[in-house]
Amino acid sequence: MIIDTHCHIDMLPSPESYLMEKERSGDITLGMTNLPSHFAMGIPYFNNLKKSRLALGFHPQFAQTHQSELKDFPKFISKTSYIGEIGLDFSKNYIDSKDIQLSSFDFICQCIRGTNKIISVHSRKAEKDVLDILKKYAIKNVIFHWYSGPLGLIDDIVNEGYYFSINEAMTKSVSGRNIINKIPRNRVLTESDSPFNKLSNISNAILNCGLTEVHIQSNFRTLILKITKKEV
Repeated sequence: MIIDTHCHIDMLPSPESYLMEKERSGDITLGMTNLPSHFAMGIPYFNNLKKSRLALGFHPQFAQTHQSELKDFPKFISKTSYIGEIGLDFSKNYIDSKDIQLSSFDFICQCIRGTNKIISVHSRKAEKDVLDILKKYAIKNVIFHWYSGPLGLIDDIVNEGYYFSINEAMTKSVSGRNIINKIPRNRVLTESDSPFNKLSNISNAILNCGLTEVHIQSNFRTLILKITKKEV
């Protein structure tokens, strides 16, 4: 059984076919959304599924252009046990929106603190800022998606009880492998980041980093048990 903790199902060529295939195969998928409106459009398709779940998101790359949607985020929180994709992106193409990203992410963390969700965060070039805001609001059950930050920050992230989702692309680069080797084995999860990641084969990712499907399943089960059965 493959576990994909970060996939943009709504961006795939045929989302409904993809979901039906996952139901048949038994693979588990957490679908990310970029905006509350995307979550609202997608959630009806997930209501009767056993293997796939939809997360409520507000992607940092949309913070500047879709700020009007931020006010809608709180009203959907009770509709799902999963939050993502949220976070910060201070890479060169998005650094100009740093201030509005920070205020948006801070607002979201205020909204979700104490709600006991599983959360997937984007942290490109903003890893310390993301961690600081998560700690500020005592946010639990966080997965750092496709982490590419400093090796020295990994221990701090681990000490907060957080996880990392790795993908095949990470296992193909020196920097990615260095990051994976630094993460404790019991904090590793897997992701495809499909359709944006061309190297998205999760089986290859698991093999390349010397783990097994059973190992990833065990880590995911530990995380799932941190949220109530009613919410799952």
